[in-house]
Amino acid sequence: MFVEMLRSCSYLGPMFLLFLLPFLVRPFAASLEATTNPSYIQCSRFSHCGGLPNVTISYPFRLLQSPDYCGYPGYELSCVENSLTINLEGQNYTVKNINYDDRLLEVVNSDFLGNSCPHSFTNTTINSSLFDFSVNDSNVTVYLNCSFPLSGDLVQIPCTNNLFGKPNSYYKVEKGASSFLGGCDLTAVLPLFDSAANSLNISNSTFAADLQQGFGLSWVNSAPWCKDCMDSEGICGYNSTAPTAPTCHCPKSTALGSCPYYDRAGLGHFSRRKSTIIGTTASAAFSLFCISLCFYMGWQKSFYRIVTFGKKSNKEVVSIESFLKKYSSTSLKRYKYLEVKKITNSFSDKLGQGGFGAVYKGSLNDGRLVAVKILNDAKSNGEEFVNEVASIGRTSHVNVVSLLGLCSEGCRRALIYEFMSNGSLEKHIYSEELRINLGLDKLYQIAIGIARGLEYLHRGCNTRVVHFDIKPHNILLDQDFCPKISDFGLAKLCLRKDSILSVADVRGTIGFIAPEVFSRNFGVISSKSDVYSYGMLLLEMVGGRKNVKLYAEHSSEIYFPHWIHEHFHESECLREIGVTVDTEEMAKKMILVGLWCIQPVPGDRPWMSKVLTMLEGSVDDLQIPPKAFSSSP
Repeated sequence: MFVEMLRSCSYLGPMFLLFLLPFLVRPFAASLEATTNPSYIQCSRFSHCGGLPNVTISYPFRLLQSPDYCGYPGYELSCVENSLTINLEGQNYTVKNINYDDRLLEVVNSDFLGNSCPHSFTNTTINSSLFDFSVNDSNVTVYLNCSFPLSGDLVQIPCTNNLFGKPNSYYKVEKGASSFLGGCDLTAVLPLFDSAANSLNISNSTFAADLQQGFGLSWVNSAPWCKDCMDSEGICGYNSTAPTAPTCHCPKSTALGSCPYYDRAGLGHFSRRKSTIIGTTASAAFSLFCISLCFYMGWQKSFYRIVTFGKKSNKEVVSIESFLKKYSSTSLKRYKYLEVKKITNSFSDKLGQGGFGAVYKGSLNDGRLVAVKILNDAKSNGEEFVNEVASIGRTSHVNVVSLLGLCSEGCRRALIYEFMSNGSLEKHIYSEELRINLGLDKLYQIAIGIARGLEYLHRGCNTRVVHFDIKPHNILLDQDFCPKISDFGLAKLCLRKDSILSVADVRGTIGFIAPEVFSRNFGVISSKSDVYSYGMLLLEMVGGRKNVKLYAEHSSEIYFPHWIHEHFHESECLREIGVTVDTEEMAKKMILVGLWCIQPVPGDRPWMSKVLTMLEGSVDDLQIPPKAFSSSP
């Protein structure tokens, strides 16, 4: 109705429009106060637990009953009967406090609460990719039902005689690593705040009460962008399809880093009265602007286009700009779109087309050749752009493609890479002529180079990267056939060691996706998922064909990994795939390593560092692995 009134304004007199002004103002002002983003609403609902009214539950934590996008995977809390708990490696701990400034979670073993003497003791174990023990913790080692009498610096536990029927149960307070003593039925290490540990050193009379003081955990997942998000009236969150992105849930939209200026009139720091004043002022100016337009413009369609407000693309532009200012490397040069157009000679030389856009050949002012990827905004939603910049913008390795620059101008986004004159590995292994010219010895060196690049991404760079789309098409070859891992649009970043990753939707390339990505029954998703893809890549390099052959004389030949597993020791079968006497040892190493890498259970696959050792060692040191499974995902 509002739009129809505007469309007909060219037929109305100025006095009548002034009469309509209050009615135009009122609904527009109200709309500015509305909170319409479901993510913002849902995460706001589950921010407290009754037993801890002064503790706000926010990123990286979330309550189990809240949606996944409210917190980082692994930091789920439970609120049952007004008690806030967290499960760490199968043991429940009651949360006493959360200090977001110091990133400190204060917890106590739930079994210790309400007992004058603890009835069970278990080792305290944590997932080091999520938590570290606090520097303010000491270790209390408990020795139960020991065969030796009290001695040395051991202190007797006062209440265990009634529980276990034996008086020989002790504890020892240590600041560093715990000691192990033989001759006891159970030894358990319990972290404890230093203040409570000092009390135990003075006297054992308050043993149970001191254990109930608990201990501290510092969480690993630091998010410096979260303060900016909260300062802009947003709620920090998580996006499973782009875990590396600084996701900020705003009252009307979800942004990157912080809420745009036009999405800050929600429930955060402004009162309803202030929101109304701001909304009224803005809408009054807007209405006067509309009246002026009505006088000077006759075409309703043009008018409607001008008053269209707050489109998604504008929000994405603001979010991308915020991300680039905070997270892009200073070594990356930023280009204007006209400069990109000049570099590519108006996009005249197209190298290829990918899922998120086209790639063009170009030349910088210094004469260096480059490959320019123009991202398809409709498909990528900015996610691939953020993933690429965040994952390889700060990496430097001979086997990882170099990102030289970027362009983000409005909705136009481009990434500029070093140019690879020999194209992708794909065309060299599936073409019989090119594969023969390249030779298996060169393919073997390429395989080692790819392994080194992956090992660097998983272990060697500042932020560990899991690629999630290793395949021949994404391996580029320079003029010397040195391989470079490229296309990080699906990559995920992990903060520490080999983090367990959460991926909500299955993406990647069929035939190279690890089985755990399809079904968690196989195990958790981690860098071992890249190892699987690398194994499939190795087998295709040796076989010179895709692992799944749709047209074959025998059903056993349809899936190459099974065929090669069955015929590994038959030299004539190796000859069928072009393996000669001189290259047989290299081929066998690539086959065996590939078969180990595609084991269905992630824990049975080697790390990339082990893969390198296997490839560079002797084939006599390698065993043939168990057969994987009957079909490939």
